[in-house]
Amino acid sequence: QESGKRAITDFQVIERAGKRLTWLALWPRTGRTHQLRAHCAAIGCPILGDGKYGGRGAFVDGLPNASQKLQLLAREITLPKLSESGEVRVAAQLPPHMAELWDMLEFGDDPGFELFADTE
Repeated sequence: QESGKRAITDFQVIERAGKRLTWLALWPRTGRTHQLRAHCAAIGCPILGDGKYGGRGAFVDGLPNASQKLQLLAREITLPKLSESGEVRVAAQLPPHMAELWDMLEFGDDPGFELFADTE
């Protein structure tokens, strides 16, 4: 969006399913509203199920109904040292609608999200 505020997102392709579907790991470096959704749509890779930003391109024929829901998850968050005990990491499992699609696409096991760790 031309009138939007500056935002930075790092990303990495983890796995592909055919020519239309890609599993991306995304790291927002700024905290703008709907930043990941807007950035993915802007590079021509809308998030599956995101009709608001991705329009018709966010939907793929032949997938189960689960793909109609937004396929975006804050999978893991790490908070800096909050005390002498160190940082706090919290990870979430895939919700059922994403797990169904994940299994159908035969994406491999989660490799972890250490790919951009300590790049600051």
